[in-house]
Amino acid sequence: MDTLIYSASPFKAISGSLFMIGFCFLLGLGTLLPSFFARKEKLAKRIVTGFIGIFLLFVGIGVSISTYNTYRNGDRTVLVQVLEKNEVTTKCNKFYCTDHVVETGDGQKRYVFGLSKEVWDVVEINACYRFTYYPLRPLLAGYLQEEDRYPSLYETTGDITLIELANCP
Repeated sequence: MDTLIYSASPFKAISGSLFMIGFCFLLGLGTLLPSFFARKEKLAKRIVTGFIGIFLLFVGIGVSISTYNTYRNGDRTVLVQVLEKNEVTTKCNKFYCTDHVVETGDGQKRYVFGLSKEVWDVVEINACYRFTYYPLRPLLAGYLQEEDRYPSLYETTGDITLIELANCP
């Protein structure tokens, strides 16, 4: 008997990436266009501003391709047992950020999932869960990564769409 812990649509799961894409495109265009039309500014300032705008547009294009590859390759469902729950605190500029992560394993590989505080509070150590997520697909992963003779013991996880409490095998 599976109990639903968390559920999100695919659109909601990748909405953070979509926001980042829109932000990069708007900021890139907002920086690039004035550099062409601001005739009163010095030429060096216009060129630097133009390059910054072009760079932001390329970042937006790169994030778009990476998000599309992640979504196109589909989601993956794994049945795992929670091994550890950790609150990871790091310094983010002047402030401290806290991430809530669970380290899980299926007997062959380990998976680390970043969760919201509310979901993290519900998840219990040594319990089994069925996670459905989109594995991250970096922009040039297919071209730059060589086949390794030794398989990785960790699987890269991405946006989570479903978490269900499940019976352990």
